[in-house]
Amino acid sequence: MQKGSAQLLLIFVGLLILVGGYVYLNSSKTQSVQIAPVVKNAISNTQTYSNEEFEFQYSKDLKVQEDTEEAFNQRGGGNFRKNFEGYVMYEPGKFLSGVVILDKDNSFDTNPFTLWVFDNPDNLSIDSWFDKYWYYPFLWGVFDYVSKGHVTLDSEATISGIMAKSKIVSYQPGVPKYVYISNNGKMYLFRIIGEEGDRILSTFKFL
Repeated sequence: MQKGSAQLLLIFVGLLILVGGYVYLNSSKTQSVQIAPVVKNAISNTQTYSNEEFEFQYSKDLKVQEDTEEAFNQRGGGNFRKNFEGYVMYEPGKFLSGVVILDKDNSFDTNPFTLWVFDNPDNLSIDSWFDKYWYYPFLWGVFDYVSKGHVTLDSEATISGIMAKSKIVSYQPGVPKYVYISNNGKMYLFRIIGEEGDRILSTFKFL
């Protein structure tokens, strides 16, 4: 009888262990399922801008707007292409498209993200493009080496697998960082302001 009782006790203990393990595993699964909506909500706070060339993500608190040279001229109260040509005796690169991200201030002077795309049929390098056009239309001036040295591109990074060059211009509103990327016969000029601008740029990729 004692031997039989010992066997029943072992069976009972084994069943308790199995039941306890089953309850623990199900509890863990339930907890992991409860975490999923938090991640989903975090992702839903951003949205994606995309076209046939590229895409990037930005916060739903911001708004995206396509830009043109005409709109830029209206905001600045002048014809920047004509002024540039009159000053250096040749036109800046052909404008193809532009897009800006605006924050709640709706200011084009300090908005976090601006991208202008220019035609680059001669496949000029970033440095060669800068030598010709500087940061048209956002910044340009005396076109000799000494005078433009204070805004010469001085940093490199990889964006969407492609080498980019940049410069922070501390005396402009918002302390913008200008970034150039050359890709597929086009030159991409970014103006990035603040941490939000850097976050948007970090999500940029060519399609």
